[in-house]
Amino acid sequence: MKIASACLQCRKGKRKCNTSTAGSACPQCSKRGLRCSSLRVISTPNSTTTLQPTPVREPQTLHSDQLPSKEITEHLVDLYISYLHDKPHTMFHEPSLRRSAQDGTLSRAVLFAIFGLSARFSKNQDIRGQGHVWSATARKLVRDDLEHACVENIQACILVGTICLADSRPDSESIFFALANRMAELLKLPITNTANDVITSEINRRVWWSLYMIDRWASAGLGLARQIHLGDDAPQLPMDEVQFRKLNPTNTTEILENWKPGIWSHMITLAKIFGDIQDLNRMLVEDEAWEEDQIESRVLGLAEELTSFERDLPPKMSFSSENLNFQQKQGVGRAFVALHLGYHHYATLLYYQYLDQRRPPTPTKRIFTERCKYHAIAFCELISTSAKQGDSEALHNVVGHMTVVSSSVLLHTLLLGDDEELPMARQRLESNFEFLVRLRDIWPSVNLMMKRLITFQNECLRTSQQGTHRFDKWMLKFLLQHSLNLDEKDTSRSNEAPLRQIYVEDERLLQRSRITESIIFG
Repeated sequence: MKIASACLQCRKGKRKCNTSTAGSACPQCSKRGLRCSSLRVISTPNSTTTLQPTPVREPQTLHSDQLPSKEITEHLVDLYISYLHDKPHTMFHEPSLRRSAQDGTLSRAVLFAIFGLSARFSKNQDIRGQGHVWSATARKLVRDDLEHACVENIQACILVGTICLADSRPDSESIFFALANRMAELLKLPITNTANDVITSEINRRVWWSLYMIDRWASAGLGLARQIHLGDDAPQLPMDEVQFRKLNPTNTTEILENWKPGIWSHMITLAKIFGDIQDLNRMLVEDEAWEEDQIESRVLGLAEELTSFERDLPPKMSFSSENLNFQQKQGVGRAFVALHLGYHHYATLLYYQYLDQRRPPTPTKRIFTERCKYHAIAFCELISTSAKQGDSEALHNVVGHMTVVSSSVLLHTLLLGDDEELPMARQRLESNFEFLVRLRDIWPSVNLMMKRLITFQNECLRTSQQGTHRFDKWMLKFLLQHSLNLDEKDTSRSNEAPLRQIYVEDERLLQRSRITESIIFG
């Protein structure tokens, strides 16, 4: 009787099975990402050891450009949709993404980039360990096809740029995002192509608005000029996320007749205000003399825009526990939280200048200072609320920077606030730090953000006698340029004394500084 030498998978698939090294998968199974039966038993004359690998070990056997099994592919796509889809970017029709990932029609560059991003959220240590390999493969695939401008390559560039952001590679991040912008221009992506079906048109629209949102954040993060400026050719805002998920060729007419804006439409409205707040803050640090009346007029105008935004939100889009429950059941709880975190962060940035103690002590300054503190506290409490809710936390990378800014306002309260404010300020700062530590385990670049906060805290202590939170170019770098290292402030050309030369005469301030140090340095 002839002994079968082919593995079970090749016999079942009626494929020629080449002899493989004992204990390793055959070439056919390796190529297809299958679990080869050759792995099941290793026996030698001198050993009775039996090796029974489990599914979680599978990623370790894969080559860099080899796709994992369908089960792992489905797992990674699920993680991407849960934690990243419709959060920092919105580029896919969810049912189509799942289907194309499973049937092999999805761009390999997109697929490997999704693997590289989502692996960090897996509870499976072996899958997490494979993430950097998949990320490297995605970068190579994108580089190899750079001369082909298409929507899939734009999506891949955005995903790989996000990977570079996570790995603290700001130059590479900027290059990939810039390439995506240029491809979108070449394709005239903002202009609707009447030959496209409704789903394709909405995907293109979402990809373009993702580029717009990224440009607002990434350009500021690196201190670069923005690339995208809204004009008459700006596309329609994205449709409601739940409607889009349900969209298919059979219900197009019904859904379009009931079209309504979604969470991302509101995010885009906020991002436009965010750009104006960035411009105002840059103007403040560039101008040698501040015209208080002019500054106040601009702040009031932007404050009214933020107030109108919140007031005009649809009832189900305003933040409340009931609405959070509702949005979570709709499958968009994390995006809903991200929307409101953005709102509080942008408002904090608008009023941040009034923490500067050099500003004239006018009634307006006191009001704006309290608003800054209010939004920083609201941000912190929203982080805590979403964590308790479960499956609603916004865990994408830039939330780390927003949390650092919120924490810097809490530092102001701990150093200079009234005694009755201290217990809650300390509790909130500790809560923010716990969240940052959790984010750091997911995104390595959050470690840089935490170092920036430590540098900021040291600067607060050094200038505690002269007045902390001075709104200057150094402060602007802290608030906006989140992708860059934050060096200690250069005092060689100023009247500010180094930390070692300052004698803190105020015992109360000294005690408070020790509180902040204990929180930040553990």
